[in-house]
Amino acid sequence: MIIKSSRIYSSNGIVDGYIYIENGKISNISDVCNGVVDKDYGSFRIIPGIIDTHNHGTMGYGLMADNENREKIVRGYLKGVASQGVTACLPTSTFALFETIADVAKTKIDGAKPIGIHSEGPYLNRVGEKGIDTGHPNIDLKHCQDMVDKAQGMLKLVAIAPELPNAKEAIELFNKNGVRCAFAHSNAMFDETMESFKWGITVTTHTANVMSGIHHRNMGGLGACLLNDDVYNELIADGLHVSNEMMEIMLRVKKNAYDKVLLVSDNVPMSGAPIGRYILEGMFEVNIDDDGYCLTDTGRLCGSTLPVIRGIENLVTNMNIPLEDAIKMSSKNPAMVYGAVNKGELSIGKDADFVVIDNDFNVKYTYSEGVCVYDYVQDKNLFYDDFMEKCFLV
Repeated sequence: MIIKSSRIYSSNGIVDGYIYIENGKISNISDVCNGVVDKDYGSFRIIPGIIDTHNHGTMGYGLMADNENREKIVRGYLKGVASQGVTACLPTSTFALFETIADVAKTKIDGAKPIGIHSEGPYLNRVGEKGIDTGHPNIDLKHCQDMVDKAQGMLKLVAIAPELPNAKEAIELFNKNGVRCAFAHSNAMFDETMESFKWGITVTTHTANVMSGIHHRNMGGLGACLLNDDVYNELIADGLHVSNEMMEIMLRVKKNAYDKVLLVSDNVPMSGAPIGRYILEGMFEVNIDDDGYCLTDTGRLCGSTLPVIRGIENLVTNMNIPLEDAIKMSSKNPAMVYGAVNKGELSIGKDADFVVIDNDFNVKYTYSEGVCVYDYVQDKNLFYDDFMEKCFLV
């Protein structure tokens, strides 16, 4: 198959030319056509497929509750994120769905490919900006091992608050099993956070959000996340979760920031849903407003509704960050961190994972390993109808 575009964002620069695909791999990228063009996308930009490593749901499909039809939920979710330019992901799910995700990953998928599983918790501890302490569960090392076993080798990331009793032992257990740990939902201050990095934490969850902030006399957990040169920083770049001004500071402070930041969405099932009031996975009520915020009645942020492509748009359009650097943070970096060696870049020998976008960053087509898994003309009504019936309130 030969794909044509005047703006192909390859690893060697922007190419006005052709992507050659054989057996799901990129065999060449050239400005010379040797064959018949199968798809001509004109001046639409072709960028590497987004790898979203922190995503709880989309299009009404949620991964944070034990649903009756687990396989339908997982497959609907993977199709939904593909419509948002995601070609590979770490589904961020509840323990009950680990086995289903692992099983689905072994099959043919009409959507994004799971390259692992991300568990945000359950061992978290954060009062938060609004001062609401929801408590925390005690760390159970047997359950930690059960998490590893249930995921069948696919557990790649576990987010944990390092100040909790037995956190060090849990981090060591996960690391021993090849699982990264992330600093998350924590009240830890600078010194505690720096110490936890020595224990084996290598990622920071939605950096700046739900962690102690920077003060000029105490750098807090956020200061540690930025001043440690080795850890990778997740970032929700939509401009809502972290202001553009703060993101500019973060990208200036972090050493080799464009190599160390991982763009994530932290999306919840209401991503793609109309503005309104919903029951979040049957747990509590949240409100989706005009800007895309997902908020409790107290004003606490509860995930996101804007996909990574909107974060890329914000970085490029409002912060003047080159698209080449933004897609490095959305694709190449997560591929490297989570061992997806064949993904993350448009270059010879890599998987043919790419997204076709217009000038307004709208996703037109998504390709996974050379197969079009989202076509904006054909793929309509992807939203899960059951979700609206059960969860939409007003």
